[in-house]
Amino acid sequence: MSMFREAAIDGKPGPVSMRRVLAAFFSIASVALFFSAIPGAASGWYGFIPGCLCLVGALVLMFCTTWSDVAAVVAAVKKP
Repeated sequence: MSMFREAAIDGKPGPVSMRRVLAAFFSIASVALFFSAIPGAASGWYGFIPGCLCLVGALVLMFCTTWSDVAAVVAAVKKP
């Protein structure tokens, strides 16, 4: 799958990005944890904390992946 691979300069598929794989895992886990917390929502919002933590983790990992891609583009543009 190309969405899990890093960008390669020569056009070939790059190595698999662990950040992207973990971001996808945390995204799926957060949805599952939010749905599993719905039945206990009447007793408090504490059941939603694991889903929120997974969501924050996925967002941080996606930001890191995007930042590295942006840094690679900026480096390629600045290169003489």
